[in-house]
Amino acid sequence: MKKLFSLFLLIIITVGLFAQTVTYQDLVAQKSAKELTGRTGGDDISVYVASNGVTYTKGSTITYGYPTNGKYYVYFKDVTGSVLGSLTEDENSNASTSAANREVYERVENRAGGVATIKRIQCVPVDPYNRKSSGCKIYLVLNRGGLACTNFEEALAIKEIITKVDPSDAASEAALEELKRWKEKLDLQIITQEEYDAKKAELMKLIK
Repeated sequence: MKKLFSLFLLIIITVGLFAQTVTYQDLVAQKSAKELTGRTGGDDISVYVASNGVTYTKGSTITYGYPTNGKYYVYFKDVTGSVLGSLTEDENSNASTSAANREVYERVENRAGGVATIKRIQCVPVDPYNRKSSGCKIYLVLNRGGLACTNFEEALAIKEIITKVDPSDAASEAALEELKRWKEKLDLQIITQEEYDAKKAELMKLIK
């Protein structure tokens, strides 16, 4: 009985050695998933302190910014759709067609200003093929279907996630980013002055 208790205690202590809290500084230091979670492939964590100083836990919310290419996000994926897409592909489809189909299913369209709740926070290797020496990234599983943020810090850096909590502030910042994109299109002569002015009038209603 004593041996069993000692083994149980050892397991608890061992688990406790691995961080349930991960910080942005841990990522900068390129600590491995094994160091931070106890598992080579990474695992769930309970708390993440991000580069913006905000502490995120299960149940925290994130606010979508504008997708970097104007329509689809780089760091948000519909991972459920990807699986369903691969299951429904024709047996005779070639590898390139299959890959293209999966990419379409994974795409997440513009939902700027919207809010999602974090369901799980995972610390996973940046390079899944070199797990032991690879640093970590933060992967979020969200509450909306099969949506996931595949690299939280990169999404913050390019403003696919915005940090303001006030919904009106979030909408204002998202609208301002969109207006900048339209100005760039105007400067490149991709759109006309009339098109730009119409979009500006629409977005200015949201900008504080």
